Amino acid sequence: MTARIKYCILIVTITLSFSCNKLLEVDVPDNLVHNEFWQNRNQVFASLIGLYTSVQGNLNSYQIWGDIRSSLYEPGPAEAFTTNHAQFLSHDIYPDNSLLSWSTVYKSIGWINSFIKNAPKGLTNDPTFKEEELKTMMGEAHGLRALNYFYLVRAFKEVPLITEPYESDNQQVNTIASPESAVLDLIEADLTIALAQAPETFEEVTYRYGRITKNAVRALWADVKLWKNDYQGVLTMCAPLDQQYQSRLLAPLEWYSIFNPGNSAESILELQHVQTGPASPVYNWFANFSTTATTGPAYLANPVNLSLANSEVLYPTALPGYISSDTIRFKEFSSYRLGSSIANGYGNGVEVYKFLGQQAYQLSYRPNNDRRTVNYILYRYREILFMKAEALAMLNRYAEAEEMINLIREHCNIPLLNPGKVGKEKSSSAGY
Repeated sequence: MTARIKYCILIVTITLSFSCNKLLEVDVPDNLVHNEFWQNRNQVFASLIGLYTSVQGNLNSYQIWGDIRSSLYEPGPAEAFTTNHAQFLSHDIYPDNSLLSWSTVYKSIGWINSFIKNAPKGLTNDPTFKEEELKTMMGEAHGLRALNYFYLVRAFKEVPLITEPYESDNQQVNTIASPESAVLDLIEADLTIALAQAPETFEEVTYRYGRITKNAVRALWADVKLWKNDYQGVLTMCAPLDQQYQSRLLAPLEWYSIFNPGNSAESILELQHVQTGPASPVYNWFANFSTTATTGPAYLANPVNLSLANSEVLYPTALPGYISSDTIRFKEFSSYRLGSSIANGYGNGVEVYKFLGQQAYQLSYRPNNDRRTVNYILYRYREILFMKAEALAMLNRYAEAEEMINLIREHCNIPLLNPGKVGKEKSSSAGY
């Protein structure tokens, strides 16, 4: 009996051993990526759209590293506007601040690096996948990588440069930071490829404004040139945009279409948010107590800025019902809404209504099913005009800079600057 039991145990052990060996024979991650993906055009295209999704995941970082450090905002309620946010607003930031994390941005860069390396494999496996289409996709990928690195270098100056995908445990992951000049060189190298290969435009509206096109590359590159103090380079990049967009500037009373429904005629690049995709964070950043059941907004508009705007004498008197002499933008329920008129109040805070409402000049918040679709605007033509104005002023071409400012003021229904207003004091200072 003992012998029979031992024999049965041996048979079961051998059987389980073979079964376990088979069960544990799985492909290493490298083989899963290389052998089971990048097989056809559909997989490559799906990966490309994933790159845009990864950039959408960076919006909180983009907003915190950028606008929150300006004078545009003041804190919302403490539940939403944390101590970490306050450090950015006061420019007193500590290393343990979680909002300094660049992990999501480098995750996005990692996906882009993988796409740039592996997407060409789809050509060899799918005869219907055309080289020209791959070329345009590669242009988009290089443009997105440049965008990510530009946000990084502006916020941190010296950052690790990673251009290869992480595909093996044997790769080095601790990469030292590169100098700002090296990061900017990579950005411009990426933009060179992107400008040459990215498509001119797309037929579908969400693609036309939401994916990298040649005009999006020019707008981003002009921004990079301005950061590098290459003022003539700014003008060179902006010239083709002037030809295409100057006639598309919205008339004064059409301005709200920039924010709702978005993708206005003067838009160049804005990250798209649709019902079936990732939800936009924009609405919740600015949502007030009457439109959210929990914390309220993280960001409010800085009332000091509104006071300064109201102090500029543009018209003899402000029209009835307007809170500023700017008769287009500062009426109640247009761009902003005063805290005193909001349920539960914000003290001196001012609600940023333009991201919350359906239309200007009357209180009408977006319905629940429309709040996840607020686009995040990266570039529109008015930003280009401001870039040009700064570049022209730095080149002592003040009259031309005034023209850029006045073009914007004209389309906001604001009286034009008097000739010679820009740079008058600067040009009169010897040697300045």
